[in-house]
Amino acid sequence: MQAFLSARSPALYRMLLNLRDRLAPFYADPELAFLPALCPAGTVALDIGANTGLYTHWLLRRARLVIAVEPIPGLGRLLTRRFAAAIRGSRLIVENCALGSTDGEATLYVPEGMQALSALHPLDGVANVAKVTVPVHRLDSLESIKTLHIGFMKIDVEGFESDVVEGGLELIRRDRPAILVEAEERHRPGAVAALRGLLEPLGYTGLFRMDGQWHPVDTFDAARLQNRAALNEAGTKRLKGATYINNFVFTVSPETLMTA
Repeated sequence: MQAFLSARSPALYRMLLNLRDRLAPFYADPELAFLPALCPAGTVALDIGANTGLYTHWLLRRARLVIAVEPIPGLGRLLTRRFAAAIRGSRLIVENCALGSTDGEATLYVPEGMQALSALHPLDGVANVAKVTVPVHRLDSLESIKTLHIGFMKIDVEGFESDVVEGGLELIRRDRPAILVEAEERHRPGAVAALRGLLEPLGYTGLFRMDGQWHPVDTFDAARLQNRAALNEAGTKRLKGATYINNFVFTVSPETLMTA
């Protein structure tokens, strides 16, 4: 249905996305409620893996500038059209590329009807997957941010989050932004441990949200809290009443988040 609307009635599709995003705090990532603490007003923010723009929508309400990074060409065009006013007002830059630990090119695997699960690795057991060659840049080599101070980063890249961080260690060490990152063992075994290994030596503390409280990342039990049985068959949604934790915050100021 999304693909049909996007192709046949793009204006209606963008209107429905705006409605979806306005309602997102009531049903989507609970971390959205903590954007005021993670992304103070006036911050420059990165939305890495922007997809259709849920986080871009909310970050534009807080940040003075948002850089949305999205490798799928069609979604890059959607973001450009959807947030045209923000681009004209110099409040949004759309980078149509992937981020990684090296500069170059890579094959992006895009499953039909499930673009949110697109990844830079083959997708086992998924039919109708398109292959798209996309440019890959290190965060540290991205021209649009070289002279900016980054205060917040959201990363959702289906298993390549540690590659993104590795390619941006110079920026992270320099600016020490708050980082909201999706990490799942099903996409990359040891995903959370890899992030900890990169960020904790830089003074970061990792946290995850469960049962209305923040918990230290060293208490995270992937076998219990990322059980595949808690998701629908496609792996795109959490089943009602089930627990599945895949978002983590890494910050150098955990006290700010704890008291938010």
